[in-house]
Parts: sequence; structure tokens; C-alpha cells
Amino acid sequence: MLNSIIAKIIKEKISHDNFLDLEEFLKINLYEKQHGFYNQINNSQKKLIGANGHFITAPEISQIFGELIAVWLLDYFYKSDTKSINLVELGPGNCTLINDILRVINNQKEKAFKIHLHFVEISPELRKIQRLKIDHHEYKKNWYKNISDLKKNLSNLPTIFLANEFFDCLPISQFKFFKNENEWKKKCVKVKKNKFHFDYVSLDENDKNLIKEINLNFSKIIKQNQVIEYSSMTTDIMLQIVDIINDMDGCALFIDYGKNDPYGDTLQAVYKNKKVSLFNKIGNCDYSSLVDFSNMKTIAKNKGLKVYPIISQRELLLRLGIKERAESLAKNATILQKRNIFSGVERLISKIYMGEIFKAFCITKNKHKVIGFI
Repeated sequence: MLNSIIAKIIKEKISHDNFLDLEEFLKINLYEKQHGFYNQINNSQKKLIGANGHFITAPEISQIFGELIAVWLLDYFYKSDTKSINLVELGPGNCTLINDILRVINNQKEKAFKIHLHFVEISPELRKIQRLKIDHHEYKKNWYKNISDLKKNLSNLPTIFLANEFFDCLPISQFKFFKNENEWKKKCVKVKKNKFHFDYVSLDENDKNLIKEINLNFSKIIKQNQVIEYSSMTTDIMLQIVDIINDMDGCALFIDYGKNDPYGDTLQAVYKNKKVSLFNKIGNCDYSSLVDFSNMKTIAKNKGLKVYPIISQRELLLRLGIKERAESLAKNATILQKRNIFSGVERLISKIYMGEIFKAFCITKNKHKVIGFI
């Protein structure tokens, strides 16, 4: 099943230049103003997140996930000297994570600080869902299409960034090494007999310099068909985030499907919680790839921020007390509720599910220690 309008837009762009960069192909599929994947979503027909949607995220699996992130956030806040903070969530989805976080914060006996909530969300439809979901929370709330809009409107307060499964959905470019030609080439999309297919084109000077820099950083022996993935959007977002943290103080906690290098072909399409061919559901599926945390780490370090070692989601949640919280919840639960509590925990921390493939990445302005990463 194709989104015929998206397919038509892509074919028109290909007819103009004979090909379309993979990154541009993904941007059109995901973000085209009217018919892109994230702009089709509505609450009644095409749910994005959950068992009846396209994928399930950690906050949807268990409330404990959001509760532990709240514990992490509160610990950071109480170690700081401020009475007010900006709390920014990137890609809040159904707002399940922020709901669980605010529930924990609201239950604190002493609420000696103010929170200004900020959300970066490109989809108008998702913004409508999010507003309804958290309308009952009595905090100042603002939404933005991008980080640039956020930067212009932030109060001059310490700023904490949170993101769960945000960066893995950003468009990427792919580069492949052809040993016989001793040349890196860029992946693109073409059309033949009215069908889409992948091909490769020669690099421009900017791409050549990018690939040279990446390979120098890793000193990797390059083999035939080696693939490099790079997200210019991730780089741009990270540069803006570290500037905000440097200017205003604060920190960031990002949890995502990822690894610590840019090598390998990890791009996939997901439709109704199942992997599908990259061209089969054009305009109707989500695309994701493993986040290259090494790039994010380099950007933060180059800007002088404290970068903590990247750890697995399993390690972070165990350190924050996921098993103890599950036992506490289970004390007053029914048999079915207990089963759901412990099966949810298993999905979050098991090495065969989300525990190892999902990584946690933390950066701070100041030098105090954050829980979970020490």
C-alpha cells in the first residue's frame, strides 16, 4: 500500500534530478506538510504509538519507566541551586512519559520549584493529542515545531532536555564503499518502470570531507560494501541543544535505539509494529535507524560539556531501582496486574528485548554527578 500523493511527490523530484538522496526521500515521507507520515496521524484513525499503532515505546510498556526518569530528574534538580527550570521533551508522542513524570513530581510533599514545560513536536495532529493529554497539569506549556523556535522562546533558566525514541526516527544519509573503485558513494532513490529502487551516486566535496573525518576518528579498516550512516538533522539539533545548555545551564538525558559508531546499514521501515520493505508502505510507515551516539558525544565534548559514559537502558533502569519499584507496585496488585508489572519490566531490561539495544546518553553543564551514570 502506497500513499499515492507522497509517491507522486517523490517521483516528480526524481524526474527533475534523475535521483533523490536517501535523506530527502525520508524527509518527504515523514514530514511532507500535508501527507507525510507524522502529519497524517490522528487520535481516532491512525494511532502512532501503542499496540494498535505503529510501534510501542518504553513509557507505554510500563509506568515504572516514567517514574524512574522522574526520580532521575528530581535528583538532578535537588542538586542544583535554582527554583525554576525549563523542562523540554523532544517528540513527546502520546505524552505518556511526561504524564508519569509529572505525577511523581506532583506527589512530592515539598514542591519548592517551578517547571516550565516545553515540547518539540513537528506534527500538528500529535500536538492536538498532547495538549488534551496533559491539559489537567497546571504548568505553563509551550509547543514548537523545531529546536530553533524553542531557542527563541525559552526563559533564561536551567534547561533539562528529555527524549525517548526521538533521534532514531530522524532521516539519515547512507554512504557505501566500493573497494574495486576505491570510492565512497551516496545512496539515493531512483525510479525504473514506475517502481522505486536504490542506487548510488558520487559524492560532492562536502560529503567527501564528512566521510574522511568520520573514518579518521575511528581509524577503521574499510572493507567492500562498508556502510556509514549520518544524520545531518541530529547534528543540527545537538549543536543547538548544547548551545542552550552552555548558555543557560542544565542537562540532557536521551534514551534511544542506538550504538556507539556510524557503521552499518540499520535503516528499517515499521508499519503496525512490524518491519516492512522500505518501499512497500511509502507515506504510511515510520522509518528508523540506530542512533550514532558517538556523533552526539563528540558534539557535546567539543562544546565543553560533561559527557557521561553511554550505558544500556537495562543498566540505567536497574541502577534507578526498577526491580524494587516493581516489587512495591506488586504488593497490592491482583494476579493479572502482577503479571503485567513484571512482564513490562522484563521487556524494558531483558537483553533479548529492549535492555541492551537501547542506550542511555547523558550530558551536563556542571560537574556534579548524576544518578544512574556513576
